[in-house]
Amino acid sequence: MGALLFQTPKLFYFYLKRNKFKVFLWLTLLTILTLLIPPAFESMYPNESKMGPIIEMSKNPAMEVMLGPGDFNDVNIGVLFAHEMTLFTGIMVAIMNILIVARDTRGDEADGRTENLKALPIGKHAPLISHLFMSIFSNGLLAILFVVGLTCLNTNSIDFSGALVYGFSMGVFGLMFSALTMVIAQLVSSGGETAGMSIAILLLMYLVRAFGDIANEQISMYSPMGWLSRVYAFSENNWWPIITMLVVTVLMYVIALALNHIRDINAKMLPQLPSRKRATWYMKSPLGLQIKLQKAGFCYFAIGLFVLGLSYGSIFGDLDSFFKDNPLLQSMLSDKGNNYVEQFLPQLMLVMSLISTIPSLMSLFKIKKSIDMGYAMLVLANTVSRINFLSSFLILSIINAIVMIFLAALGLYVGQVYALENAIDFGTIMQSAMVFIPAILVFVGLGTLVIGWGIKFTNVVYLYLAYTFVVNYLGVLLNVKAWMKDITPFNHIPNIPVDDFKLLPLVILTIIAIMMCIIGIIGFKQRDL
Repeated sequence: MGALLFQTPKLFYFYLKRNKFKVFLWLTLLTILTLLIPPAFESMYPNESKMGPIIEMSKNPAMEVMLGPGDFNDVNIGVLFAHEMTLFTGIMVAIMNILIVARDTRGDEADGRTENLKALPIGKHAPLISHLFMSIFSNGLLAILFVVGLTCLNTNSIDFSGALVYGFSMGVFGLMFSALTMVIAQLVSSGGETAGMSIAILLLMYLVRAFGDIANEQISMYSPMGWLSRVYAFSENNWWPIITMLVVTVLMYVIALALNHIRDINAKMLPQLPSRKRATWYMKSPLGLQIKLQKAGFCYFAIGLFVLGLSYGSIFGDLDSFFKDNPLLQSMLSDKGNNYVEQFLPQLMLVMSLISTIPSLMSLFKIKKSIDMGYAMLVLANTVSRINFLSSFLILSIINAIVMIFLAALGLYVGQVYALENAIDFGTIMQSAMVFIPAILVFVGLGTLVIGWGIKFTNVVYLYLAYTFVVNYLGVLLNVKAWMKDITPFNHIPNIPVDDFKLLPLVILTIIAIMMCIIGIIGFKQRDL
């Protein structure tokens, strides 16, 4: 057994050093978002009578679909915080683990790094066990930050025992998805497939939990997200979901080790589908090559955005009861009329457009891996110009921007048709979505600028996107200044159908995006690859 784990401590230190910046950013972002909410709730709901409207709203079946059930027998700030944040934070923690583990396991193997490592005197299971230790370290540190941070807030209803349950539930949930991603890494052939399939399973767990919460609670118990939503931190403080997730985590780690033991390097356990003998016509170009390489991830995100829109549209029938007598939700609206559906539509479109920006940037930044792994030089050794090569990534990124927000809006339209007696017409919903395309393109332009002049700083673009989400979506809750929103492109989009359509800001944003793309292309043409 010792031979199988030989040099595991050194490999653990290697992966820790390699991922320290990424882990630091994730933990910082998650901790800040978590610790900002209780003080904001405390100022908005100073007593139990002020909490009444939001509690009644949370008991609505449509809200249970989105946030899960709650324990409201003893209403306080801690209960509100746990109900609003448990599933949202759990999803973020799961994505953190999926992206890091997928890259370090199957991603390294597909890129040849694992083979180079195994040429050294290390044990067969040393890389996988080091990833396990890395996951325990990062998720354990996250749990400690949550426990200490929440306890130090000195909020009356947020005590140490509730913070301990909340923090450990997030840490164990992250560990479970780390183990799940390691299992999937043994089944597929690339890091992209590993991440895509893991995120698809996360989405499936959320949908099973949502359906069970409104149809039959027993169904929710088949989903780990159903277990997580029943921790009920700061009220019941249930430990059984944490223990259950921990048992499942251990089982999946054992399965991952067993599969890794019988699997050859670069092989996959799932059967390989037969490939074409001849390349199709569209693949005989840099753009066609990228279509082939990115189509799986494109499909995963397309399905996810459509389902997200569908779930949002399904709650439209209950929006009146959500907003009535609820000053917090009404403060998020740009107009003070009584048509809450139309007023809330821009807020939903903002969220879906921000999420749609992620696959656009991921598609564009795949050029970094192509350069780092030397694939770019192989393509450019042929009669392919640098502009043509970069354009293949840029075009797919723009297509992602348009298709993803369209599918999200289409899903929302379908959902609200069945939820409302007087549904919003198709044109209005599409217009409210498509006006966000110039804002997404600004991020694409910024990404192109970074590729041309400082490709090492791609994470800065993601940080700016996270900042944009916080100040635009949570701005009312966090009471941010107006200028903090004005430096983001999404704040300049007209709120259709509440506001009149304004062409000028969309034209300006499009021109800014085009100029950044041109400057980025010029830089890429001149830089040393």
